[in-house]
Amino acid sequence: MGAGAGEIGAWVLDAMDHSSGLVTLVQDEDEAAVLEREFDRDVRASVHLQDAEAFLIDVHAHRFDLIVDLIADEHPKAVLFGLGLLRAGGVYLASHPGSLSREAFPRPAPGSGTQPPALEADDFELARLGNSLESLIIVRRTEPARRKRRSNPRGR
Repeated sequence: MGAGAGEIGAWVLDAMDHSSGLVTLVQDEDEAAVLEREFDRDVRASVHLQDAEAFLIDVHAHRFDLIVDLIADEHPKAVLFGLGLLRAGGVYLASHPGSLSREAFPRPAPGSGTQPPALEADDFELARLGNSLESLIIVRRTEPARRKRRSNPRGR
């Protein structure tokens, strides 16, 4: 998402398997036109020209393995929508995340599709990338494996 998403998208597309898909979301018409022309030959790639928040609301039924967000500081609400779309084990890379932290996850009332989903901070791991505070890696935890209940042979 954001300006420069096409360059990152090209790198991701180059390493993707043939059953995966790439969605590139930009807000600039010129960038969208260039990306559509460049990605036109690859059926795995699509380009969308739309506001980030509106797009994430529109695709609320989908789940993603990787989201690269280059506009996190401009649209903090979009970050929360994006985190709600991550699959278990999915990775969210935020460039310029501002003051986003575990404590920033809201607990809004469920129901409205225009409000970010209720997120539990314990469902995510956060780490700053490198020595800079300009990048953040967020990983959605997988559900813990349920322990099988074993019978006690002594109790029989």
